[in-house]
Amino acid sequence: MNRELLSKALGEIDPRYVAEAYRSAPEDAAASSERIVHLKKKRILTFALAAVLLLSLGVTAFAVWNIHSARQQALKADLKIEENQVDSYVEYSLPTEDPANGLVLLSAVNDGQEQRVYVNISPVTEAEASAFAETMSFFWSIPGTDVGGFAAPQLPSDLTLSGSDEICEAVLRYAYDRSTQTMTLQCYLGVEQVKGAMAELGTESFPLQINMFFGDKPSRSFGPISFALTEEQHREFDFGGMVYHDPELDKDIEILSLELTPFSAVWKVRYDIAEQFHQPGADWNTFRDWALLEDKVCIESELLFSDGSRWSTGGVLAAPFEDGAVNLICGWGSAINIDDVQRIVLGDLTLWEAEYNPCE
Repeated sequence: MNRELLSKALGEIDPRYVAEAYRSAPEDAAASSERIVHLKKKRILTFALAAVLLLSLGVTAFAVWNIHSARQQALKADLKIEENQVDSYVEYSLPTEDPANGLVLLSAVNDGQEQRVYVNISPVTEAEASAFAETMSFFWSIPGTDVGGFAAPQLPSDLTLSGSDEICEAVLRYAYDRSTQTMTLQCYLGVEQVKGAMAELGTESFPLQINMFFGDKPSRSFGPISFALTEEQHREFDFGGMVYHDPELDKDIEILSLELTPFSAVWKVRYDIAEQFHQPGADWNTFRDWALLEDKVCIESELLFSDGSRWSTGGVLAAPFEDGAVNLICGWGSAINIDDVQRIVLGDLTLWEAEYNPCE
């Protein structure tokens, strides 16, 4: 099972915890003497800062602070935040001891359709953590409303798993810390859904709560903690209604535009019977070729970057029909640099090209 399918099956599992203590790299032995001196100085400073924190916070408080900090750094690395200049990513101040309600905000990013929120919860026993995907599950909710959804252990974005045993092992390895009984979760909050809840509450922020269930029975809750939606970062490409002809299917599809965020894409397309296809209860087999063509637009179109690399937005996750067009919604785990897109192509058809294209 690939990551995207696993995410849908288990409530959008995604990015990574691979936190490690600062340690010597194998390549240091072959490094220049200047680099070795620089690295040693850096480590001395790191250990000195750690010692100060140990003295000021105490061993227990430092361990608590350290697991939250380590998860933040691992998240940022796995999501490729810094290298792809993601402005919509927010990190939160960390407590020096776990709050009584057991919920700590780590970070969040708005990917357009959804708000991804990363949290730590504790205490979660190892037996409870091991039961995920079989008898135990997590849900987020906004107390005082009926708004909520799935939450899941946060796993590396490039991880591929198969079967409950592999899932359990991955959860314990990447999302769980035995020493502090801390579980890292990713929550997917529908932006429009949350905006409706905020309007209902009459506030610009809202209480976020995590609920743990065994089977269909609630076990306990973590939180709530105050949270507000973060800003979206997006870029839109207008194709002027460019028509793509697929020779294999012998069908034409009009590609209107692409709305891109670092973590998602919405392709807007149009064809004669699109509204019929996307009506509730429509027979998929009747419109099979059109479904294949929609997927082809998303999978076979390529974004070209200034370094010559290429990116596909992947298969369609949802396809609502709105305002005379189909919105083909795609998503992925780690960020791309949307400001560095130089060209967009589908086969031999150039959909969009920057005035100056370093890829050529």
